[in-house]
Amino acid sequence: MSYIRFLPILINFTSSIIGKKSAESLLSFFSNREQFYHISLLYDFEEKKANKQLTLMLPGKGCAFAKKTGGCTMCGFNKKIEQLKRTFSDNDLIALYKTAEIITIQEKPATISIYNAGSFINNDEISKKVQLNICKEVKKHPTIKNLFIESRAEYITKEKILSLKKELGSKKLTVAIGLETQDDKIRNQYIKKGLSKKEYENAIKILKQNGVKPATYILIKPIYLSEKESIKEAVKSVKYAFRAGSDEIILESSFVQKCTVMEKLYNEKKFSPPWLWSIIEVVKATNNLGNVRLGGFEDEPPPIAVPYNCKECSAKIKKSLQKYRETNDIKILSDLDCKCKKEWKKIIKS
Repeated sequence: MSYIRFLPILINFTSSIIGKKSAESLLSFFSNREQFYHISLLYDFEEKKANKQLTLMLPGKGCAFAKKTGGCTMCGFNKKIEQLKRTFSDNDLIALYKTAEIITIQEKPATISIYNAGSFINNDEISKKVQLNICKEVKKHPTIKNLFIESRAEYITKEKILSLKKELGSKKLTVAIGLETQDDKIRNQYIKKGLSKKEYENAIKILKQNGVKPATYILIKPIYLSEKESIKEAVKSVKYAFRAGSDEIILESSFVQKCTVMEKLYNEKKFSPPWLWSIIEVVKATNNLGNVRLGGFEDEPPPIAVPYNCKECSAKIKKSLQKYRETNDIKILSDLDCKCKKEWKKIIKS
């Protein structure tokens, strides 16, 4: 019998008797220092302020699409699932949710985002039992208002969405779809997404018709695109996603993970993550189009290369981008400068 199912009881007891820090240390020991949850600040477009978000990484069975086709050319998440070298039962996954909830309850998160290196509502990746149980737990949570999950478009059906909504009660549901780019060739030949615009638009329609907020991932700088091309394509893709009915756009900047086509090209010096200046350019061009947020540059497994400018300014620029994530204030990005910006301008003008 797995010890994981007993974690919520153990962590709750330790936290209430000895304190949260002791509970966190104990949890770190049991998880072999694997951080499967964290709290961060996230701008709330409805409340016009930063709220706390609980992010939970569930070790499901991995992306079914990746297992079948080899997956997207930039994605190393399935490798992380393989590295865990064990399978997690339904009770294990529910216990991990409850453990994260218990240890962060005092933080009063307003949103919970669940990532499972695949599609949350694909029953072959996360069972229906786990899906519904987590929704029931979110419904009871004293401060969480919104559940954020991800899914490929083909798994989104009216029946699945309504079953989740029934268990969530009055809590809101956001479902994010990885469109990546509006260009069919880039999306399906370069990224190998296996997604048509018709499938994407139909999924957005189903979500909106059933009172669910659709969000869309747009990738900044897929492989085989120049710096200049990647900026233009990201802006075009954001505009398309809003026209298709997406309520929110999440800009995801390419970072290099091991065991991916992107890593191979990076090692051959045929690809590099986008400049931070390019990311700022996309943000500035899309901020006024609707609810556009910027994703982070770190993930699991840890990337081997991330967006960067130069040694002098990268740390400062990243801090400014984080402040933007929390405030949605475009002015934060308006006066940033560095001598490396001239080099970047030459690149995007060539």
